[in-house]
Amino acid sequence: MNFQHNISRLKALLPASNEYEPDLVRLINVRSFEECTRNEVRYKIMALIARGVSTASAIANDIGIGRTAVYRHLNIMERSGFVVHHNNRYYVAARLFLVYDVGIDSDGTIKIKVFCDRGGFVDGELGFVLVKGPYCKCEVCDLYEQCLAAVKRLAKKLDVVIRSEHPLQAFKEIVTAIAQRDVVNLIKRGYLVLRMETD
Repeated sequence: MNFQHNISRLKALLPASNEYEPDLVRLINVRSFEECTRNEVRYKIMALIARGVSTASAIANDIGIGRTAVYRHLNIMERSGFVVHHNNRYYVAARLFLVYDVGIDSDGTIKIKVFCDRGGFVDGELGFVLVKGPYCKCEVCDLYEQCLAAVKRLAKKLDVVIRSEHPLQAFKEIVTAIAQRDVVNLIKRGYLVLRMETD
């Protein structure tokens, strides 16, 4: 598979902005991911930013909370790698978010595990789609059909065939396919940048 084709598929997930060019894929540490995703306000903020609401005051007005609280949430989201602050505006940091954990084998080899059931992506209709893995309650979710449609749109953009009609299972199929097909090739041909949360 052509390396440029791998990149163009991932770039198609989020339209380019004149203001900020998001990363293709960001791997978010599982602890940071869960800390951010269990908070409903942070999810609402992420969805608004994905729809183009990019200032703290506009976010505060839309959600109905104070700007100080919004800044506190945005600061945590920026440190965790979900958003970037650029020219006094906030942007979604990547086209696709995957979740990882790291461990060391008995022989001292560092292993990076990518969770296929967790992550997030920007969707034109829903804003930001967050897949929470074991915390997803698809069976009782009011957005089941919309989420499934968003996951199908993601699969189409990434040129992945999915078989499941269950949003979480379909997302797992997508992550497994692109991790093996695109992400591994990008890592082999590119490089990794490690960033830490700082206080």
